[in-house]
Amino acid sequence: MHHYRVRGCVAALLLLLATRPAAGQARKVIVDQDARGPASTDMLSILLFLQAPDVDVLGITLVTGDQWVKEQTLRTLRAVELARRTDVPVVPGAEYPLLNSKEESEWWERQYGQFSFKGAWTPRQYHPPDEIPELVEGKPSIEPLEEHAANFIIRTVRRYPGEVTIWAGGPLTNIALALRLDPEVATLAKELVLMGAGFNVGQGGIHRINGRREFNWWFDPEAVRIAMSAPWKKITITPVDISVKTRLSEDIKAAIAKAPTPVAEYHTKFANPSYMWDEISAVAWMDPTIITSAQELYVNIDIDRGASYGQTIFVEKDMGGEPPVPRHMPSWWQLATVQWDLDTVRFYQRYIELMSRPPRAGGRE
Repeated sequence: MHHYRVRGCVAALLLLLATRPAAGQARKVIVDQDARGPASTDMLSILLFLQAPDVDVLGITLVTGDQWVKEQTLRTLRAVELARRTDVPVVPGAEYPLLNSKEESEWWERQYGQFSFKGAWTPRQYHPPDEIPELVEGKPSIEPLEEHAANFIIRTVRRYPGEVTIWAGGPLTNIALALRLDPEVATLAKELVLMGAGFNVGQGGIHRINGRREFNWWFDPEAVRIAMSAPWKKITITPVDISVKTRLSEDIKAAIAKAPTPVAEYHTKFANPSYMWDEISAVAWMDPTIITSAQELYVNIDIDRGASYGQTIFVEKDMGGEPPVPRHMPSWWQLATVQWDLDTVRFYQRYIELMSRPPRAGGRE
């Protein structure tokens, strides 16, 4: 981390806090997350969306991944409450992947090697799905929506056809279920934005030297195959290749700690240094100019039940030549825009600004 970057962010903070969008410009989004709490990359990305003045978060849908969905639901409700955004519904979804399981992952490890992280199944932090550990951030006083996340996704994109971004920062189980219940979800949505996958990086995945086996996609590979095979108007992917270029540092935490606001206080208490996986994807959707390099690729996942299970697979858009010859692929391959690099100065500035904001109007105390 370069200290001058954070100082530059703080210098611009008061001006940015005064910025407000013009009426009617809020972009609609469903935030689908495996919201490990408190204050993980998952939860911090949710807060970025809730804090943004020009974003209309239609709902937060939750899926088991980094934590079990029941625990996530309580932690997300509490974070929403602390952020004064109780106007946004929290909707629990899938408790298990479509096919993958803790037992199958253990069998795989006996054959091919250990994973460093398996989310809710990680041995050092494992507990049953119905067991709720102590919530250090406090228990919520609000309740989740009584609807399954997949049904909420279907209902919402049908209510606002062509307007809703589905943004996913965790396993894609809810999205796959929604597509199987209603295949028109893909064509009714505005776009699909994903934090997941790994391409050409040797870090950031759940194997120390294999970034192509990234957790969000590995946890439920069959859901990824369903989601990535659907005819979305646009797919954008924030992979681990770009995530590992960032760091939530103590300097950034110190800059946010200066703000006397509820989200800043939560951030100061609970956020820890880490790669900023989901935060990049959230901010890049709000401000695409932070992305300095991207490429269109055909992207999917390997669902062979052997050594390659859960790895990202990808193919170049063209076959080469002058002019380039378009590649013809089977229907289950879709083009995605893959983000490779970013302007870290702009990203950190935007992150500090959003996390330092006072609560948005519209939430209940």
